Amino acid sequence: MTVELAIALLIVLAVIVYTLAKVWRLARKSDEQWKAVDRSKLKAWDDDDRD
Repeated sequence: MTVELAIALLIVLAVIVYTLAKVWRLARKSDEQWKAVDRSKLKAWDDDDRD
């Protein structure tokens, strides 16, 4: 394995790890925000009103 290929693979691995960490962090933030929602103020959507 050449040095250039090893460097390229390390960069790709770093991008994958960074992306997965960011998605995981945003999913946690989204869950926390959803738990903080006052559900009594949510609008009830009726799918039948599209006539």
